[in-house]
Amino acid sequence: MFLYAVCLNHLLHLLDEKLTGIRIGRGSAKTVAVVYEDDVTVFLTTPSDERSLQESLHAYEVATGARLNLHKSRASPVGGWDTSRQILDIRYHNGKNILGITLQPKINIAS
Repeated sequence: MFLYAVCLNHLLHLLDEKLTGIRIGRGSAKTVAVVYEDDVTVFLTTPSDERSLQESLHAYEVATGARLNLHKSRASPVGGWDTSRQILDIRYHNGKNILGITLQPKINIAS
């Protein structure tokens, strides 16, 4: 597990450089991924992020020999995401639970 964590850190750094990410709260730093043990959730916010993710994963796979398990992977659209385009051939699911927080496809913005 330690070796996985060391290698994963390089992927997370690469994603942080290349992806737009999300901001939670005013003035907060961007978040591109949430990691818990061997589960990684990546936030894509623009169509160009999809290509950046593919390039980053390819570089990680070449460097480490690790591969994304498409059978275990899930995509959850949040907001106005176009679900007619699949990302990395990953199936879409409505709603996703990440560390006890459930994300739904519809976003309610409090004023």
